[in-house]
Amino acid sequence: MPNFTLTGTTRRPFGTVRGGRQTLRQLLNWLEAIISGEVAATNLLLTRNDAVALGDEAFAGQAVGAMELAAGAGAVGVTVDGAAPTGAVWAVSDANTMALVCAAIRADAAINRKVTAVNRVAQVTLAAVAVGDTVDIFGIRFTALAGAPTAYGEFDQSGADAADATSLALAINRHPALNGRCRAVSSAAIVYVGLLEDRAPTSEELINLPAATITVNTAFPTAGAIGLVMALVPGDIGNCCTVVPFGVGMTYATSNAGKLGSGQGGGATLNIVVP
Repeated sequence: MPNFTLTGTTRRPFGTVRGGRQTLRQLLNWLEAIISGEVAATNLLLTRNDAVALGDEAFAGQAVGAMELAAGAGAVGVTVDGAAPTGAVWAVSDANTMALVCAAIRADAAINRKVTAVNRVAQVTLAAVAVGDTVDIFGIRFTALAGAPTAYGEFDQSGADAADATSLALAINRHPALNGRCRAVSSAAIVYVGLLEDRAPTSEELINLPAATITVNTAFPTAGAIGLVMALVPGDIGNCCTVVPFGVGMTYATSNAGKLGSGQGGGATLNIVVP
């Protein structure tokens, strides 16, 4: 599906973002104010990509990786582009500590313009998935087939369990109903699905109705010992961001070794607008 990114520099602050459709109205009003000259803008940059095929170019999604903490101790976390957020030290439990790790990433001024992090994650495990097996992810049905997917909601089960999990994670990230709502990461035969925001899930944001070959370990995105670190801005550009785990018990899973992975879309053309 076509996607675009709009960035700009203005002489007045944008102000508090209200959320939901109010944010869209707020943005429209802001652009109208720029056009009229009420708000002075030094530049507006529009990048766009009109790809429509079932592929990474057609979906504007954040690059992402999964932080996995087990039997942690001491200072733990990940470095992002060589910078390590401060303040995350193992305390009470791995689940409690992962919340501290994610909060430290969101609060660190050295990296929080590049990445954000969430520790509410759902989880499924795949084992010998057969053709026709299905699972519902956040209200969207995903169906296994043998071979490369050709439609939304399909994933390939023709490989080993780890390959099947990789294909399911990719299918989730590519789905137009989900790619701006959650991100998925595979690790061995496991698929982690996390919200883009640090918030409680709605009643519809769950994994259910799985085939017998798919085990739902955590149905709702739940605070636990798994966290997702993801690029703040959607697009393939996020895959350039390096991520390295540190500390006892901290490991990192990604589709792009040593970096964020699964970043999709982003502008293929640049349009410079000077009001």
